[in-house]
Amino acid sequence: MNYREKGNKAFVNGEFETARQEYTKGIEVTPEDPRLWSNRAQTFIKLEYPELAVVDAVTARSLIEQKIISGEYEDADLALLCKSGWREAVALANCDGFELAARALERLFQIVNRRPVAGVDWNVWERERDRYFKKHYQDTMLLSSLGSDRHILIEQVGKICKFPSRGAYPWDFRSQERCTSESSASVQKLLEKISGKNIEVSLVSFPGVSQTQEFGIVATKNIKRGTILLDEKPFISVRAPGQLRCDFCNKSTSSKRFSCPKADCSEIFCSHDCFDKAWELYHRAICGKNLDSLYEIVNKESKSSGNSLLLVFKIFAIAKQRNICPLDIEEIKHLFPFQHSTAWFQHGLMAIDFYFELMKLLEIPVFDSRYEPWIYLTIYRKLKPNSTFLNPLTLTGQLYPIISLFNHHCDPNARCSDDVSKSIQRGEPFSLVPILSTRIEAARNIKKGDQVFINYTLGHDFSVLSVVGNTVKSSGSTKKTRQLLETTYGFRCKCSVCDSSSN
Repeated sequence: MNYREKGNKAFVNGEFETARQEYTKGIEVTPEDPRLWSNRAQTFIKLEYPELAVVDAVTARSLIEQKIISGEYEDADLALLCKSGWREAVALANCDGFELAARALERLFQIVNRRPVAGVDWNVWERERDRYFKKHYQDTMLLSSLGSDRHILIEQVGKICKFPSRGAYPWDFRSQERCTSESSASVQKLLEKISGKNIEVSLVSFPGVSQTQEFGIVATKNIKRGTILLDEKPFISVRAPGQLRCDFCNKSTSSKRFSCPKADCSEIFCSHDCFDKAWELYHRAICGKNLDSLYEIVNKESKSSGNSLLLVFKIFAIAKQRNICPLDIEEIKHLFPFQHSTAWFQHGLMAIDFYFELMKLLEIPVFDSRYEPWIYLTIYRKLKPNSTFLNPLTLTGQLYPIISLFNHHCDPNARCSDDVSKSIQRGEPFSLVPILSTRIEAARNIKKGDQVFINYTLGHDFSVLSVVGNTVKSSGSTKKTRQLLETTYGFRCKCSVCDSSSN
């Protein structure tokens, strides 16, 4: 019995996780078999991971579609194309992508042209397409009537979207091993490279949360107000397409100060040093690549989510260059993945389009198990809530994986002390200069053994602040702040300030 047959048997018996494992093994052996991809797509639908089903159904369809279009196919090929197209539409609808679901069925109708297929009632399928279009229209009209207030939009999106908030996938063994004494020792080594001996990584507990322990930063001695606790440079940086900025550090370059020496590469850097660092970290994997297809997707996105996708691209380039799984990149292994359902509703399916283009550009086979879609989406969910500084005016973004170790408090005992964060805390206009490094300093005296906190909603993650003119303002009421924390970082704040608040 081969892997597909074993998967089919498990599926019939309702053992969907076993079926997923068997189909995955089969894909690794015979990735050109569309039946494996289509069956795994249906398995993901049953497991309620429609975002993964979309990728598998699209892959299955792409493997067989050309045979149908050319006319050189058998009845079984046509039936499999219809199955895959239907599963794609169902998965998209389960991801709240009703317009895309309807378009997927329309594409299928055009290719098959209502030819007789066993088990397919075209009238029923057309009614389903119409239902998807109607649902998309209703959602669009509702959202367009709400205005631009982020708080109200998120509340309403939360009422209409079916897709759940996501963290780690249950089969992700790395996530299960994330908060251990061994991993703490590894992260401590990363911290020691950029900090003194005032702080250390520790496993801390919070009452009433699902995780029994989480990473935190604890004072190892009494710390005076104003003491610099660490100074971290971004692990990776990105900027909006077309900007004359260094590809490594985001420093502005009014003219091409240093170009990649490869004739077919158009990337620019502010110095030979930045080029050397980029070359060692990620640039070899993307040198000479035409990124227009990625930028086209990014330009359709919001500023913050578009930059998040570009950060994922660089993470995959690092993994490709190191010849490892992206989840095994030492600098980001400790990051916790989270994406709120409302964020997926707005940006998720665009991220799937980005995945296909990313894999094509980096020349990674879609069946390489180190770069599977669930790994890509886990990386995407690791980057969005973890110290990703997104400047809405310069359209730049940086990833600070060590600063992400600090937990949140609404009245923190530490703060970011880069120039941009200071200007925000003073209520001054947002700086047009990108951040080149960020320091954490003690906001007041901290006792030995106390956990060190920062405030995620002020001067830390610019994606949760509003821009009025050229000035960045804080979120305002406690209710809005709590919503920002819950939808961006995945927790309800229960610090002493929130517990004592009447709001």
